[in-house]
Amino acid sequence: MSAQTITFQQHSTEPSRVIRVHHHESVGDRPLPPDSVLLRLLAAPINPQDLLVIAGRYPVQPHYKYADEPIPGYDGVARVERIGANVTTLQPGDHVIPRSHGLGTWRSEAVVPATSVLKVSNRLDPTTAGLLKMGCSTAYLLLESSNALQPGDLVAINAASGWIARMVVQFARLRGCGSICIIRDRDDVETTRQSLLSHGAHVVLTESQLAQEGVAAAQTGGRRVMLALDAVFGASGQRLASLLSTGGTYINYGSLGGAAGQIILTQELLFWKQITFRNFRLSQALARYPEEAQIQLLAWFGELFEQGQLVAPPVNKIEWKGDGALEERVRQALSQISGGSAGVVGNLKPVFQFES
Repeated sequence: MSAQTITFQQHSTEPSRVIRVHHHESVGDRPLPPDSVLLRLLAAPINPQDLLVIAGRYPVQPHYKYADEPIPGYDGVARVERIGANVTTLQPGDHVIPRSHGLGTWRSEAVVPATSVLKVSNRLDPTTAGLLKMGCSTAYLLLESSNALQPGDLVAINAASGWIARMVVQFARLRGCGSICIIRDRDDVETTRQSLLSHGAHVVLTESQLAQEGVAAAQTGGRRVMLALDAVFGASGQRLASLLSTGGTYINYGSLGGAAGQIILTQELLFWKQITFRNFRLSQALARYPEEAQIQLLAWFGELFEQGQLVAPPVNKIEWKGDGALEERVRQALSQISGGSAGVVGNLKPVFQFES
């Protein structure tokens, strides 16, 4: 039986040019290290963080290599196939996700320490389970970052057609809050608008509409905008910050608009409106939660999906078959999303779907 592993040869802002797909022999029945498990990957997304890793612009680099080249992929879900002699916390058939960044999920199988993964419900669709950490955890913890957010308030978020933003909208709804969703100007504006409204968005505006004076304010109905969540930075983030009410909080958690973006801290924002400016990194936010609390949080997310209180946003599924065309499919997917904000913002999240 064969296996496949993606690596990158060097750092580059054009990932499709530097990745390689290796076809190699599967681990099969070979003995495992006593504290390790053999995983069969089920689903693994391509996140913006993965592109930053390949570009050499992310603080956590991959922990695993193949043919002396790093294996990318920090999110996903896998099925436990076999366990080492000393492993007592997992059993074959369990579904698991990475405990921390660097696991290298862009491969069909992996042998890793049992302590490097967390168990999740195997009743969840693999695509949803594979995004529990970077998708659901990020969205939930972003909302938890604001002490001032009260029921009835509004949350403003850009790049709103993305997976995390759509989850923010749903978690905000569960808290009794509305959301102002900002999307880029695009051909399918109305379709995207209706999709976001169906998830619970209060209002959906394009970037050009947001730039028009008074348009956003007219849509709030007098409600406070107490949290702005910026995944783009630059001009988009500036407009988002301007929506905030007095005492609100601006949080940057991404730079989809490019690393050169800037935001001007005006006297109105800092002095008169007393806006708090913060950044967000998932690894730091999760580090405040003990391991058992993280497991309980993931289990709660799973229950919300199973109960229908949360709905998984759509994704672009990329078929992972061990055929000769796999590398071309991977390169094509990376080419489509690596063109700066035009490539990442507004597109469905790509997710590798592995052969069962």
